[in-house]
Amino acid sequence: MDSMNNSTGSMSMSTSMTPWLHFGNTDHLLFQTWQPSSHAAVGGACFGLFLFSIMERCLGAYRRTQESHWRTKAILMSSGLHACDSKEEGPKASRDGSQRVAPFIPSHDIPRGVLQAIQSTFAYTLMLVVMSYNGAYILSVILGLGVGEVLFGRFGPRHDV
Repeated sequence: MDSMNNSTGSMSMSTSMTPWLHFGNTDHLLFQTWQPSSHAAVGGACFGLFLFSIMERCLGAYRRTQESHWRTKAILMSSGLHACDSKEEGPKASRDGSQRVAPFIPSHDIPRGVLQAIQSTFAYTLMLVVMSYNGAYILSVILGLGVGEVLFGRFGPRHDV
């Protein structure tokens, strides 16, 4: 729909989104005012997306590391031990054989929620960039995620493997 008529007048609306994979400098990058218009500007946007993608993987590694730390502290707190008394990791089984859920610890759970919200914001931002169908942006995101995983993938335990 290129134009809309309503009772107060008419409003012209146009979109320039190309719904297939393409390369070029006619796409908006997340906001209407962010439209790289030269090849150098697209290159700069690609470099920024590359770094942003690396940061997303860095944030994921930081979150995994913190999760491991918080899990260990929660187990120690629930068993009444101090961090220097035991290096035990993993959930402990209760006497009936079931596994216990870690207690709510505000100093662990609130930062966990904040980190999840920030990481989700990064991931959804990258998804919106990919949805522009601009091949240069997509390649920048993929390469950045790959380089970020090479740099930060070994930090913290992996639960998705």
